[in-house]
Amino acid sequence: MNFAGCSANRQFLDSTWTQKPAKMKILFTKPTVLVGDEKINTPEPALDYFWRNNGDPEIPASMEAISDWFKVKVDNVMQFNSNVPSVVEKVSKKKISRDTENMDGVEVNIPKVESMSDSFDVYLILDEIQMKVSKVVNTMTVGPTVNPATGMPGAGSYLTFKGESTRIDANYVIYDVKTGKRLAYGHLEDDMYHEDVAAETGWYDNVRDLMLKILVQTPVTRFK
Repeated sequence: MNFAGCSANRQFLDSTWTQKPAKMKILFTKPTVLVGDEKINTPEPALDYFWRNNGDPEIPASMEAISDWFKVKVDNVMQFNSNVPSVVEKVSKKKISRDTENMDGVEVNIPKVESMSDSFDVYLILDEIQMKVSKVVNTMTVGPTVNPATGMPGAGSYLTFKGESTRIDANYVIYDVKTGKRLAYGHLEDDMYHEDVAAETGWYDNVRDLMLKILVQTPVTRFK
């Protein structure tokens, strides 16, 4: 049994799970979409002009039916990264209950579903999914550089990133249908920064990375 923690990510994997399942069901609750602003490390007042004159962050129109979009993208990730046949479905939050598990000192909600079909070997449940887009202005000091003529340190310079960030986080669990045992569970987050406006492809990258973090060490992955 292994715990892995990276930043806010917390994962458990049962190391005795080595048998590749014949079929997998993936359930997810409706993602919550958030639009916000985050100023990160902005010492230059001139950057406020960018902030005020680039509009509010928006979700691409193709993502307005968020549950439909999410289902298609998760299914796409599975097709390319797993050789286990899977069925992806949205499930009502009313059909999900949650147990609390302490993972590295943090309480994580582990979802449970009312019942599981024995037509599948394992169930993956994604719950409390949040997707957020924010405008970001991030300025870093680079240097100081060395003056080649004098060999003395020169003045530093600013490196400025201006664009949007996309973020997804979720709680997840994988169950063995026959025994009801948890095979893997945890909380995952994924952030990406995009120059200018975040396109739909950026959001897909978030979903893909989240799913790969779940699958990578399990028998479900194509590449293990």
